Amino acid sequence: MIKLVSELLKETYNICKTLFRIMIPVIIAVKVLSELGIIKILSAVLNPFMKFIGLPGELGLAWATALFTNIYGGIIVFVSLSDGLNLTVAQATIFASIVLIAHSMPVELQIMRKSGPRLRAMLVLRMGGAVVYGWLLNVIYSATGTLQEPLKILWAPPVRDNTLSAWAMGEVKNLFWITCIIFTLVVVMRILHALGLMKLMENLLGPVLRFLGVSARASTLTIFGLTIGLSYAGGMIINEAKSGKLSEEDIFFSISLLGLCHSLIEDTLLLMVVGGHLSGIFWGRIIFSLIIVILIQRIIRAMKPEFFHKMLFLPSKNS
Repeated sequence: MIKLVSELLKETYNICKTLFRIMIPVIIAVKVLSELGIIKILSAVLNPFMKFIGLPGELGLAWATALFTNIYGGIIVFVSLSDGLNLTVAQATIFASIVLIAHSMPVELQIMRKSGPRLRAMLVLRMGGAVVYGWLLNVIYSATGTLQEPLKILWAPPVRDNTLSAWAMGEVKNLFWITCIIFTLVVVMRILHALGLMKLMENLLGPVLRFLGVSARASTLTIFGLTIGLSYAGGMIINEAKSGKLSEEDIFFSISLLGLCHSLIEDTLLLMVVGGHLSGIFWGRIIFSLIIVILIQRIIRAMKPEFFHKMLFLPSKNS
C-alpha cells in the first residue's frame, strides 16, 4: 500500500513539475504585462474582430482579459460592460463561444508547445478558430432570428481583490488545486487500468478518435482533456510525449482537438450562467472542433514529413 501511494505521488510530482515549470514563469510574466497595460493594447487590436463577428467593439476588452488571464477575468469584465450594451442572448453566446475556444493563451499555448506542436500553429488554430466560429454563429443566429431576445445574466462573479498579495495567494491556491486534480487523475487512471475500464473506453471511443487521427493510446488523455481541461491533460500528454509512447501525429491531432474544445463540463457551465446558450457553447463547439480537426488531419496526411516539422511540429529533440 505504501509503495502504491509512493508511486502515485511520484507520478503526480513528475507531471506537476513539468506543468509548473511552464505555468509559474508565465503567470508572473502575465501579471507584470497586465500591470503595464498590455490588455488595453490587445483590446484595441481586437476591436475590429469583435465587430466582424457581430459584437460591440467594447467587448474586445473582455476577450482580451480572458485571452491574457483566464475565463473568470473575462467574465468579470463582460458583466461590468454588458449593462450599457443592450446585448442579445445570441451576442452573449457568440462571446462565450470565442472565449471558450481562446482563453488563458500565455499559459495554455506554452503547455501545447511543450507537447510538441509549434506555438505559431496553435496560436493560429485557436485565434483563427475562435473568430471563424464566432462569425459562423453570428451568420446563423442573424439569418434565423434565433436568440435575439435581450440578455439576462443569471450570475455575476464577485469583484476580486486586486492587491499583489491577494493575487499571489490566489495563484498559490490555483496551483494547489491543480496538484490535487492531477493526483486524482493519476489515481483514476490506475483504477481504470486495474478494472479494465481503460481498455473499454478505448474500444468505445477509439473509433471516433481514430477517425480524427488520435490513436487508442492517446484517446484516454484526450477524453480527460475534453471533459476537465487542457492544462491537466496537457501535463500528462507532455510526459507521454517525452516517454516516446505517442507518435507526433497522435500528439498534434489530440492537442489540436483539445485546443478548440476542452473542459466541456466546467467551462460550459460557467459561461451558461452569464447568458451563453448550449447551441453555441456546447453542441456547436463540439461539431465545429470535429470538422476542423478532420480538415487538419487531411491536410497533414497530404504533407511531406519535413514540411510538417518545419511548419507545425517541433523536432523531438526540442519538444
